[in-house]
Amino acid sequence: MDRDKKCTVDAYMTKKVVTVTKDATFADAAKAMIDNKTNGAVVVDDNKKVVGILSSWDLIQYVVPDYLEADKHLAAFESADVFAKRVHAVKDAPISKFMSKHVHSTKPEDSIMEAATLLSEFRIRQLPVVDDAGVLVGYINRTDIKRAIGEVLGLSE
Repeated sequence: MDRDKKCTVDAYMTKKVVTVTKDATFADAAKAMIDNKTNGAVVVDDNKKVVGILSSWDLIQYVVPDYLEADKHLAAFESADVFAKRVHAVKDAPISKFMSKHVHSTKPEDSIMEAATLLSEFRIRQLPVVDDAGVLVGYINRTDIKRAIGEVLGLSE
């Protein structure tokens, strides 16, 4: 690869983004992630503007009751049916209760270095890519950055 190639987000971003609406429930979000074989979904409003982001980690954290968060050792004493009971108890909860509302994003014309820096600095897995109006147009994740590294090193076909 040409050492002077300009590596921009739009060259590596994924345009097909798994989204859920801001009115989705815990069950809706879980279904979207399972159906699309992904660990994340971008939360959008009716105009496709990003209002949050969800990860499978967010789902897991929401399933764990507060008393176990406070004392994780108690989990060993819970019966095996507690997990299923808790999942059913939260299935209709709105995602607004547990989605990340402070979302870092990038733009298609930004450099891969800018995106990689955000992913690294905030230890996040994916960044929504938005246009100048804030409308979701794609996302870029760690795998996309890895693909860019491979291309720069001439490791990809």
